[in-house]
Amino acid sequence: MNNRENYDPTGNDSRGKLLLTYLLLFLSLIALLAVLRLAKSILIPFALAIFLAYLLYPLVNALTRIKIPYWLAVLLIIIFFWGIFFGAGVIIGSEITSFVQAIPQYQASLKEYLGGMVSAYSSLVQKFAAALPGEPVPDQAAGNALPLISRIIGKLFSGILSIFSLVSDFVMIFFILIFLLAGARNFKKKIIKAWGEDKRERTAGIVEAINEGIGGYIIVRTTINLALAIILTGIFLIFGIDYAYIWGPLTGLLNFIPYVGAFLAVIPPIVVALFRYESYWIAVVLLAVIVGIQNIEGNIITPFFVGKRVNLNPLAVLLSLILWGFIWGPVGMILATPLTTCFKIFCDHIEPLKPVGILLGGTAKGG
Repeated sequence: MNNRENYDPTGNDSRGKLLLTYLLLFLSLIALLAVLRLAKSILIPFALAIFLAYLLYPLVNALTRIKIPYWLAVLLIIIFFWGIFFGAGVIIGSEITSFVQAIPQYQASLKEYLGGMVSAYSSLVQKFAAALPGEPVPDQAAGNALPLISRIIGKLFSGILSIFSLVSDFVMIFFILIFLLAGARNFKKKIIKAWGEDKRERTAGIVEAINEGIGGYIIVRTTINLALAIILTGIFLIFGIDYAYIWGPLTGLLNFIPYVGAFLAVIPPIVVALFRYESYWIAVVLLAVIVGIQNIEGNIITPFFVGKRVNLNPLAVLLSLILWGFIWGPVGMILATPLTTCFKIFCDHIEPLKPVGILLGGTAKGG
C-alpha cells in the first residue's frame, strides 16, 4: 500500500520527455552541421562579413555620437575600410604574386635540404647498427621519408595559398558587410520582434551577451593580432627576410587560430631564413625572437584582455577548432572561438541546453 502511495506515475514520463528532447536537439545539431558544411561557399563570406561588422560597427557608432547621420557614418567607414584593404592589397599583392611564382623553387630546395638531413640521419643509424651485434638495419629511412616530406611540403604551401584565397571572396563579403552595417542599428529590435514580445527579456539578454562576448572578443583579438603583425613585419624586414609583407600579416591572421596558429606562423619565415642566409644561427636567433614575442602575447597580453570575454575551457576550444576546421577549413579554424562562444551563450540562456553551456565553460564563477 505504501509503495502505491509513494509511486510517482509521471516520473518515467518526464524522464522520457527529457531524453527525447536531448535526442531531438542532438539530431538537429547534426543536421545543422551538415547544412553548414554543404553550404560553406555561401555561409563563409556571410560569417566573415558578420566578423567585420562587429569590428567596424563601434566606429560607425562613434561617428553617430558626434552628430553625423547614421547613413553617412556607414558610408565613411565603408570607404575607410575599402581604402585600408586596397592599400594593403597594393603592398601585399605584388609580394604574393612573387611568392607564388617562387613556390616551386622553395619546394625543390626545401625537399633537397630535408632529404640531406634524412640521409645524414640514415647514415648515423647505419653506423650505430654496424657497431651493435645482430643483423644490420637496411638503409630505407631516406627512401621512406622523402615521399612523406614531399606531401608535408605540398600541404604546407597549399595551406598558405588557401589562406590567401580568402581575398577572392572579398567582393561578396564587402556587399554583405554594407547591408549588415546599414541594418545593425535596428537589429536588436528586429530579433526581439521576431522571437515575440513575451520573450523580450530572454531575447534581449541573449543579444546583449553575444554583442558583449563576441563583439568584445573580435575587437580585442583583432587589435592584438594587428599589433603582432606590424611588430613581426618590422622584425622580418630588419632580418632581411624575403616576403616580409606576407609573413607578418599571415602571422597576425593565423594567430586567430588557438594553439596551432602560432606554431604554423613560425614555419614559413624560418624556412625562408634558412635559404636567405648560409648560417643557421640567423634562423635560430629569428626563431628565438618570434617565439619570445609570441609567448609575451600568448601568456600575458591575451589572457589579460581576452580571458574575461571568452569563458571557454581549453578542451572545448580544441574540439571546436577540430570541428570547425572540418566544416569550413582554415576559415572555420579562424572563426572557431567566436562561433563556439556564440553557441555557449545560447546554451546558457536556453533551459534544456544549460548543462551543455556549463560543460563548455571555463572556471565556474563563484565556485
